[in-house]
Amino acid sequence: MSSYYLLKSHNIDCWRGDDTHIATKDMYVIIGDEQNRMYKITLKAGFRCDGLSVPWAFRWFLPKWDSKNYLYSVAGAVHDALYTTGGWYGTFCREQCDDIFRSLLREAGISRFKAGAADKAVEWFAGGKDHWRNDEFKNKNFIVVTRV
Repeated sequence: MSSYYLLKSHNIDCWRGDDTHIATKDMYVIIGDEQNRMYKITLKAGFRCDGLSVPWAFRWFLPKWDSKNYLYSVAGAVHDALYTTGGWYGTFCREQCDDIFRSLLREAGISRFKAGAADKAVEWFAGGKDHWRNDEFKNKNFIVVTRV
Protein backbone atom coordinates (compact mmCIF):
# COMPACT_ATOMS: atom_id res chain seq x y z
CA MET A 1 0.00 0.00 0.00
CA SER A 2 1.31 3.41 -0.95
CA SER A 3 0.89 6.58 1.02
CA TYR A 4 0.09 9.77 -0.88
CA TYR A 5 0.11 13.41 0.13
CA LEU A 6 -0.97 16.67 -1.45
CA LEU A 7 1.79 18.95 -2.69
CA LYS A 8 -0.22 21.62 -4.48
CA SER A 9 -3.69 22.40 -5.78
CA HIS A 10 -4.89 25.01 -8.27
CA ASN A 11 -8.39 26.27 -9.19
CA ILE A 12 -10.11 23.64 -7.05
CA ASP A 13 -12.99 26.05 -6.35
CA CYS A 14 -13.99 26.25 -10.04
CA TRP A 15 -17.23 24.22 -9.89
CA ARG A 16 -20.83 25.04 -10.77
CA GLY A 17 -23.97 22.99 -10.51
CA ASP A 18 -26.02 21.36 -7.80
CA ASP A 19 -26.51 17.66 -8.49
CA THR A 20 -23.96 17.34 -11.28
CA HIS A 21 -20.89 19.51 -10.76
CA ILE A 22 -18.95 20.85 -13.74
CA ALA A 23 -15.44 22.31 -13.66
CA THR A 24 -15.54 25.82 -15.13
CA LYS A 25 -11.73 26.05 -15.43
CA ASP A 26 -8.88 23.59 -15.68
CA MET A 27 -7.95 22.56 -12.15
CA TYR A 28 -5.30 20.24 -10.76
CA VAL A 29 -3.77 18.62 -7.74
CA ILE A 30 -0.17 17.49 -7.47
CA ILE A 31 0.33 14.49 -5.23
CA GLY A 32 3.47 12.76 -4.04
CA ASP A 33 4.16 9.32 -2.65
CA GLU A 34 6.71 7.81 -0.27
CA GLN A 35 9.02 6.93 -3.19
CA ASN A 36 9.27 10.62 -4.11
CA ARG A 37 7.17 10.21 -7.26
CA MET A 38 4.92 13.14 -8.06
CA TYR A 39 1.81 13.18 -10.23
CA LYS A 40 -0.23 16.07 -11.55
CA ILE A 41 -3.89 15.13 -11.91
CA THR A 42 -5.66 17.67 -14.12
CA LEU A 43 -9.41 17.88 -14.57
CA LYS A 44 -10.08 20.17 -17.53
CA ALA A 45 -12.93 22.65 -17.81
CA GLY A 46 -16.03 20.63 -18.64
CA PHE A 47 -15.19 17.67 -16.38
CA ARG A 48 -18.42 16.49 -14.73
CA CYS A 49 -19.04 14.56 -11.54
CA ASP A 50 -21.82 13.95 -9.06
CA GLY A 51 -19.67 14.29 -5.96
CA LEU A 52 -18.92 11.54 -3.49
CA SER A 53 -21.24 8.57 -3.82
CA VAL A 54 -22.58 8.81 -0.30
CA PRO A 55 -26.03 7.26 0.18
CA TRP A 56 -28.64 9.77 1.33
CA ALA A 57 -29.00 8.16 4.79
CA PHE A 58 -25.28 8.73 5.54
CA ARG A 59 -24.89 12.32 4.31
CA TRP A 60 -25.04 13.58 7.90
CA PHE A 61 -21.73 11.68 8.34
CA LEU A 62 -20.08 12.60 5.03
CA PRO A 63 -21.68 15.02 2.56
CA LYS A 64 -21.89 14.30 -1.13
CA TRP A 65 -20.34 17.72 -1.93
CA ASP A 66 -18.97 20.52 0.24
CA SER A 67 -18.84 23.99 -1.34
CA LYS A 68 -17.02 25.32 1.73
CA ASN A 69 -14.29 22.68 1.54
CA TYR A 70 -13.48 22.20 -2.12
CA LEU A 71 -10.55 19.87 -1.46
CA TYR A 72 -13.05 17.46 0.10
CA SER A 73 -15.21 17.64 -3.02
CA VAL A 74 -12.21 17.42 -5.36
CA ALA A 75 -11.13 14.21 -3.56
CA GLY A 76 -14.28 12.60 -4.96
CA ALA A 77 -13.80 14.14 -8.40
CA VAL A 78 -10.17 12.96 -8.61
CA HIS A 79 -11.20 9.48 -7.48
CA ASP A 80 -13.91 9.43 -10.16
CA ALA A 81 -11.35 10.54 -12.77
CA LEU A 82 -8.91 7.82 -11.76
CA TYR A 83 -11.62 5.14 -11.81
CA THR A 84 -12.93 6.44 -15.18
CA THR A 85 -9.51 5.92 -16.76
CA GLY A 86 -8.70 2.63 -15.03
CA GLY A 87 -6.15 4.31 -12.77
CA TRP A 88 -4.97 6.54 -15.61
CA TYR A 89 -4.59 3.60 -17.94
CA GLY A 90 -2.75 1.36 -15.49
CA THR A 91 -0.53 3.91 -13.73
CA PHE A 92 -2.44 3.23 -10.49
CA CYS A 93 -4.26 0.10 -9.36
CA ARG A 94 -7.66 0.39 -7.65
CA GLU A 95 -6.10 0.25 -4.20
CA GLN A 96 -3.80 3.15 -5.07
CA CYS A 97 -6.74 5.17 -6.45
CA ASP A 98 -8.55 4.55 -3.17
CA ASP A 99 -5.40 5.54 -1.22
CA ILE A 100 -5.23 8.82 -3.14
CA PHE A 101 -8.91 9.44 -2.34
CA ARG A 102 -8.40 8.76 1.37
CA SER A 103 -5.25 10.90 1.44
CA LEU A 104 -7.02 13.86 -0.18
CA LEU A 105 -9.87 13.54 2.32
CA ARG A 106 -7.33 13.66 5.16
CA GLU A 107 -5.63 16.70 3.55
CA ALA A 108 -9.10 18.31 3.44
CA GLY A 109 -9.32 18.00 7.22
CA ILE A 110 -11.53 14.92 7.39
CA SER A 111 -10.81 12.74 10.42
CA ARG A 112 -8.90 9.49 10.03
CA PHE A 113 -12.05 7.61 11.09
CA LYS A 114 -14.32 9.25 8.49
CA ALA A 115 -11.72 9.05 5.70
CA GLY A 116 -11.15 5.40 6.55
CA ALA A 117 -14.88 4.73 6.56
CA ALA A 118 -15.21 6.37 3.12
CA ASP A 119 -12.28 4.31 1.84
CA LYS A 120 -13.79 1.08 3.19
CA ALA A 121 -17.17 1.93 1.65
CA VAL A 122 -15.47 2.44 -1.72
CA GLU A 123 -13.68 -0.88 -1.33
CA TRP A 124 -16.92 -2.72 -0.53
CA PHE A 125 -19.39 -0.97 -2.82
CA ALA A 126 -17.52 0.74 -5.68
CA GLY A 127 -14.92 -1.91 -6.44
CA GLY A 128 -17.09 -3.75 -8.93
CA LYS A 129 -16.60 -3.60 -12.65
CA ASP A 130 -19.54 -1.19 -12.91
CA HIS A 131 -17.35 1.69 -11.67
CA TRP A 132 -13.85 0.80 -12.89
CA ARG A 133 -13.36 2.27 -16.38
CA ASN A 134 -16.95 3.52 -16.44
CA ASP A 135 -17.19 6.83 -18.26
CA GLU A 136 -20.86 7.62 -17.66
CA PHE A 137 -20.18 11.39 -17.79
CA LYS A 138 -18.03 11.16 -20.96
CA ASN A 139 -15.02 12.61 -19.13
CA LYS A 140 -12.04 10.78 -20.66
CA ASN A 141 -11.03 13.79 -22.76
CA PHE A 142 -11.13 16.04 -19.67
CA ILE A 143 -8.64 14.03 -17.57
CA VAL A 144 -4.84 14.19 -17.78
CA VAL A 145 -2.37 12.63 -15.37
CA THR A 146 1.33 13.36 -15.78
CA ARG A 147 4.35 12.41 -13.76
CA VAL A 148 6.20 15.55 -12.69
